[in-house]
Amino acid sequence: MAIAQKPQQFHPLPVIGYPESYYAKHIKQADQDGNIIAHNAHKVGQYVTLGLEQKRSWEEKAKFFRHTLKHHCVVPPDADPDTQAFYKKLQSLVIRYASQEARRLARQEHDGYNMRLEMGVAKEALAEEAEVFFPNLLGHGDCPEYISPEVFKELKAMRDRWV
Repeated sequence: MAIAQKPQQFHPLPVIGYPESYYAKHIKQADQDGNIIAHNAHKVGQYVTLGLEQKRSWEEKAKFFRHTLKHHCVVPPDADPDTQAFYKKLQSLVIRYASQEARRLARQEHDGYNMRLEMGVAKEALAEEAEVFFPNLLGHGDCPEYISPEVFKELKAMRDRWV
């Protein structure tokens, strides 16, 4: 008689946008249960939510997204295929939200430049601003790990319109 293997319990992907207390409560519970997967899932929810707060600078937002990928989306070395797939979904979630936020900020800036250009502001003045804004958003090299290649390409095209 074969012994039935207990199915691996996975925590669902985290919800985004809840208050800090929600994540703290669930992280504490996951820690008490010794459930590292739930711990990491709630940490992802917590840090992505922090990265989406309107009052934060892009530098702060990017710091949260990088931290999340580096510390809470890393597959344990001995992980089974289901666990690997779950962590891949966590990574994808972080990249999706970070990319959407970068796109939102870039579009807001791009629309502002267009409006000011129509009002008579010299394109050279806008180009100077864009030369500061876009490297801050995109960095100076390859696509950041927290932005999808598709969105990175879109943002570079917006940048090229002004710089």
